[in-house]
Amino acid sequence: MADILVVGAGQLGLMMAAAGARLGISVDRLDHVTGEVLPGTSDTRLPLSREEILARYPVITVELEHLLGNEMVEGLRNESTWCNAEAMSLLPARDQQKALLEQLDIATSPWQTIDTPHDLDAARLRLGDELVVKSIRDGYDGKGQWVVGSGDDGGIPENAYGGIIAERLIRFEREVSLVGARFRGGGKAFFPLVENYHQDGMLRYTLAPASGSEVLQDEAEDMLGRVMDSFDYVGVMAMECFETRQGLLVNELAPRVHNSGHWTQAGAGISQFDLHLLAILDRPLVELPTRQGFTLMLNLIGCRLNPEWQGLAGIQCWWYGKSWRENRKLGHINIHARDPDFLVQVSENLVDTLDPFHGDMLNLALGEALPK
Repeated sequence: MADILVVGAGQLGLMMAAAGARLGISVDRLDHVTGEVLPGTSDTRLPLSREEILARYPVITVELEHLLGNEMVEGLRNESTWCNAEAMSLLPARDQQKALLEQLDIATSPWQTIDTPHDLDAARLRLGDELVVKSIRDGYDGKGQWVVGSGDDGGIPENAYGGIIAERLIRFEREVSLVGARFRGGGKAFFPLVENYHQDGMLRYTLAPASGSEVLQDEAEDMLGRVMDSFDYVGVMAMECFETRQGLLVNELAPRVHNSGHWTQAGAGISQFDLHLLAILDRPLVELPTRQGFTLMLNLIGCRLNPEWQGLAGIQCWWYGKSWRENRKLGHINIHARDPDFLVQVSENLVDTLDPFHGDMLNLALGEALPK
């Protein structure tokens, strides 16, 4: 009998299955679109029935919160083996997520729901002339988001009204994120805060740990810890925040392993994928060590696999096996460096193998990571 079924057949489930194999934990994946099961990291597909799935998997978790209305998935949602059902019901909706943060007295950007263009005008009066409008559901990687200025509708399509919220545009200093986990007894473990760089709504790279973030770590852990406690949550959750002069503002919560946690595969004693599996199976965790130095995670977006990456010393290349599509996340590279000189040395070898776009991203990340 397998230990865990992950709903979703993308890269997060794939890396969870790979982590499970190393830990002696059997992890299979359920394609939430077709309802087929993929054993481990294989691309073999098995048409298991709902009854067979319930008999085979004592624990069901997820790699994504935005799930389609697949008959198989809907039939599993209410089973006791499905982890974090309440969080998975509430957090995918931005309006409910924002309302929860306010209920828990956790700082977030002021917001309101938008049902009509008139509501947009009212939002400007209440929130300010500059707004960010977001789809309540399914918006990610810059999709379903519009920046709206004074007297401008930002090109919001007419059919979006009734399914969007408006937030005050925050002039933040940088974006940071925290990945942590809660165990069944209420104990928690957190990785250090990291700094994220987005372009066109997509995460391009992550630097770990975020420079000077030690003074924010306790505040961030308290915020994410209260969210997890409110659901009696088990497993890994991620929290993206804006760092402002007034402190942290929560931008988004993800009830799952997260892109900004991929650095842990190279920069921590156990990865976020290891941590999630241990937490949902309630296996002991002695410590959550991070390695000395710092780690850079570079997303590979809309590019082709270069076999040279696998042969370069000092880097890890994770390739997801997806079909190519422009602006699609196809893999990532981790570089762990004990000191700046080593980071520069490794990166100089890497940059020559990258296309100009990713080369520019790497050089930009180096500029942020190296001591000023």
